[in-house]
Amino acid sequence: LVQWVNAGIRSHQLSHVLTALSDAITVRLIELAIEKLGPAPVPFCWLGFGSQGRREQLLGADQDNALLISDDIQPEHQNWFTQLAHYVCDGLNECGYVYCPGNIMATNDQLRLPLKKWKENVDRWMKTPTERAVMEVSIFFDLRTIYASETTPAKQQLTQQLQTHMLQHTQSNSIFLAALAQNVLSVQPPIGIFRRFVVEHNGEHAHQLNLKKRGVIPIIDIIRIHALANGLFEVNTHERLKALVNCKAMAISDSRNLQDALNILMQLRLSHQAQEIVNGTDPDNYI
Repeated sequence: LVQWVNAGIRSHQLSHVLTALSDAITVRLIELAIEKLGPAPVPFCWLGFGSQGRREQLLGADQDNALLISDDIQPEHQNWFTQLAHYVCDGLNECGYVYCPGNIMATNDQLRLPLKKWKENVDRWMKTPTERAVMEVSIFFDLRTIYASETTPAKQQLTQQLQTHMLQHTQSNSIFLAALAQNVLSVQPPIGIFRRFVVEHNGEHAHQLNLKKRGVIPIIDIIRIHALANGLFEVNTHERLKALVNCKAMAISDSRNLQDALNILMQLRLSHQAQEIVNGTDPDNYI
């Protein structure tokens, strides 16, 4: 990472490489689990959410994953998928992708579900978009298949079926989109009245600025809302911006401004993390 940053490689290119690395580790762990447990009883997809789903991972990423299982699953199959989830999530933690503090992992019984149950959950989220629910579910709209147990076209469509169901509901649900927007607006830009940065006042990161929470995430959230409102399947933030311009849902100038802002903040994060590695400290998002 230090060599790549010093060579001037762009942040969005680097994040693709780092995501490809975590994808490969995840796939290998699933393969090892299958060698140990035997073949999957029914087709399934291992899903990646958040930065991995968007192919935008940097260093220090925790786990955000789930299992999407065929509706053919029977009660006696549950134990196989439970063992798979624990094997892979424990392995990812050993490899440096720490357990998700919010328990957004396949080891969570609520995130190891057949397609029908996932669709029912989506319907429930749409009908009752509470503040807490919106904060928790926004990550699920950045989903991608990391591993599919079957390669036939019909089986590959498990994730596509879920995403289609999600987009059909969000595109026509102005109340839910408004709730998502309100959630974004709750994070104030870290600019004070005299154009000075608003930094953390106390604790371990006193007098520092969280580039991810206060800069990158709000931009990603803004772009996600527009993508959901227009029924776009793209998940990567840059691809979402291109798609929004192509369908004339966003002006080119707005798209470029958001892209420039995101690129600058991501490049700052990368440079900062590279310097921390050189200094022998753990990479974080505070400057």
